[in-house]
Amino acid sequence: MAKKIEDISKFIKEIKFKKKLFGGVDELEVWNKIEALNLEYKELYQIQQAKIDYLEEKLNGK
Repeated sequence: MAKKIEDISKFIKEIKFKKKLFGGVDELEVWNKIEALNLEYKELYQIQQAKIDYLEEKLNGK
């Protein structure tokens, strides 16, 4: 789970793809990695949104 944007950057830098004998990389694996990256961004967004919601509630005195 990504806690910071740096974690996502590390995830991207460390991505490896299986190579096919002909035609480059395995497309299914690429789509799976893209989905995993999307989930990392979603988790980070949700963490940030929770922080914003908390700070807004605190600021508004709720």
